[in-house]
Amino acid sequence: MKHLSFPRLLALMTFGFALTMLSNTLEPAVLGHKVLELVPDRRNTALGFTTFAGLLVAILVQPIIGVLSDRTRSHWGRRLPYFALGTLLVTVCLLLIALAPDFALVVAGVLLIQFASNTVQGPWQALIPDQVPESQRGRASGIKATLDILAFIIGRLIAGQLVGRYAQWGQAAILAAIAVPSLIFLVALGVTAITAREGPEVAANPSTRTMRQALAGSFRVDFRAHPAFGWWFANRLLFWAAFIALQTFLLFYAIDVIKLQQDEAQRYISLLTTVLGAALVLVSIPSGWISDRFGRKPVVVAAGLIATAGTAALLIVRDLSLIVIAATVVGIGIGMFLSANWALVTDIVPRNEAARYLGIANIATAGGSAIARFLGGTLIDPLNQALGSTSAGYIALYAIAAVFFLLSAVVIIPLPTPAKSIAIPSE
Repeated sequence: MKHLSFPRLLALMTFGFALTMLSNTLEPAVLGHKVLELVPDRRNTALGFTTFAGLLVAILVQPIIGVLSDRTRSHWGRRLPYFALGTLLVTVCLLLIALAPDFALVVAGVLLIQFASNTVQGPWQALIPDQVPESQRGRASGIKATLDILAFIIGRLIAGQLVGRYAQWGQAAILAAIAVPSLIFLVALGVTAITAREGPEVAANPSTRTMRQALAGSFRVDFRAHPAFGWWFANRLLFWAAFIALQTFLLFYAIDVIKLQQDEAQRYISLLTTVLGAALVLVSIPSGWISDRFGRKPVVVAAGLIATAGTAALLIVRDLSLIVIAATVVGIGIGMFLSANWALVTDIVPRNEAARYLGIANIATAGGSAIARFLGGTLIDPLNQALGSTSAGYIALYAIAAVFFLLSAVVIIPLPTPAKSIAIPSE
């Protein structure tokens, strides 16, 4: 593969920005509005069921779509047909959610949009091993992480502002909110179609298995042939569970532990999100470059240790300024992880099955998120009630998160490091 320019790397990552914008438009702004509008008395149960069911769809769909994409023969290559189909479905599903008159249609829309977005995400993830030389994958993953962070901040900001005008604008506010990710998906499709067209050498697929055999093995991993994948999967699962545990319950932590009023807590969490985002942006691309030069594993190990230190500080500090500092330390660890961890898996997966293996890799992300939500739901309120405390449950969860961060650094150590993955590029 030839060396790619920065604009080409940026163009290859545009669907990542679109996908993150989509998820952060839906949750919490649009889905939160629909829950309060249609099932206000059961809002937590309704939102929890809907998002958990969506995770199940994501876990099931990505590897299957990956198999289909890896084996697709078309004039447009292996990936582009799925980008086009997924983009169309995302736009239709967003409209269904926005206009749904009852919550059953909202649930259906969320499940369908998970199918649609994962139809894009599975093949899109394979673009790095498809088209990016190994010596540049750390930088590509750093760009991906930076775009994810920007989309996280921008998506929540725009969706919150637009949905917040519902009282003045009515349904137009919700339609305006969903129009933003729809437009970005269309732009991403155009950019990717122009810049990421596959050559015949990329579209070729040497697999001799039939489609039925390939689909039957959608979730199978050959650990003998690819032993590093198991260590990577454990690292991703543990780190992501810790990350989601910290961010999911942070607002209630600010109210119950730091003793802020709800409006103060909302403003403070907004500040923390900005600080965290800045830390992530500052370290993501440099971390990708460092991982290209010196190897992925050292950066991933360092990320786990740094995030452990920041989380341990959150267990003991209560001063608002010190919490910001601790969160910044965690953010540095997360930014390093986002760049190097994804670059590592793109080195590991077999190129002729890249989309399928990366779809399986996404199970670690979705599974970590599910573990965090389950632990928080089962620990925080029961422990607080049993001990007559407003903080015991949060401290227990954050202690588990610190342990998970530390274990994520430990489990990646046995991962074999091929010499080629740490070679210094000559360009």
